[in-house]
Amino acid sequence: MNKKLRKEPKTAKKIVALIFVFISVFCAVFFAARGKFATPVTDATAMAIVAPFQRIFSWAGSQLAFIKSTVTEISTLHEQNKQLREEVELLRAQNLTASEYASENQRLRNLLGYKQVATQFDLVAASVIGRESATWSSVIVINRGTLDGVADNMAVVTEMGLVGHVMEAGLNTAKVQLLLDPRSSVGTLIQRPESRVAGIVEGDIKNPNHPKMVNIPKDSDVQVDDMVVTSGFGGVYPKGLVVGKIVDIHNEEGGLLKYGVLDTSVNFQKLEDVAIIVASREAPPEPLQPPPQTPGTETDPYETAKKLQDAQQQIQDAQQQVQDAQQQQLQQAGYEKPIRNEELEIGN
Repeated sequence: MNKKLRKEPKTAKKIVALIFVFISVFCAVFFAARGKFATPVTDATAMAIVAPFQRIFSWAGSQLAFIKSTVTEISTLHEQNKQLREEVELLRAQNLTASEYASENQRLRNLLGYKQVATQFDLVAASVIGRESATWSSVIVINRGTLDGVADNMAVVTEMGLVGHVMEAGLNTAKVQLLLDPRSSVGTLIQRPESRVAGIVEGDIKNPNHPKMVNIPKDSDVQVDDMVVTSGFGGVYPKGLVVGKIVDIHNEEGGLLKYGVLDTSVNFQKLEDVAIIVASREAPPEPLQPPPQTPGTETDPYETAKKLQDAQQQIQDAQQQVQDAQQQQLQQAGYEKPIRNEELEIGN
């Protein structure tokens, strides 16, 4: 029974194949003999028979062409999408690199501007290349050492203010103890001219990001928002480096002293580039400014200075003429020994 069922599908396939071959042969013979036996009836019959097959073949051909064009288009789009993804990744990498270069360029420009302003210092620029894990907020490592002129106890700054000092200098690297380190101590002053109170800034274990200014007498003139600068005492830090600003004031437990909490001028969490002060000279004096003048009586300070200088010169010339005349009179009176100017002044 199973063998018969298997044979019947095979027989049906053979019959369909024979019919298709017969129709194909018939169509071929028909079109070959069309020129010899061309009659309106046969043409119409042939067209009626062949038309369905032509439509099928035409539809199949158009579908195959559509599928081919669609596959080609999909393949092209996939390749273009892949190329665009690669370009996007490349542009992102270039953008990140450009942003990093721009940021570094801005930081170096700031350091260069500080170097041009602080002409009393010889500075060596350096980059932060590491931090000690045990003292993350207290010690950093920079990429400059003794080969670059860096030595122990040299001050380290940025254009914003004081960072710390070199605690250990190697050949090509150095360790810098930050201002936030509880082991550090910096002699400082209140910058306000009416105050000028001295104290010591040191790191606070309880508040690592905000050092404190200690040893301030309780009745001293120290206020919130006062700027704190280095005093120059001790020889490590030059005078006048900005340390930070007083943000809070507390009394010590003994009651005789108080301390101020500082907000540092340098952002130590974003510290990337620094400068080491390898030599320090006295800052040049600021140019003298003429005092304010009363409206309506303004004068040219340079012209006034020239007039004063000319008047002083005329006074000196007149004094010299008087001295010469007195000397001549004394010589005529019989004094041969010339009299010194000091004697004339005493006699007068």
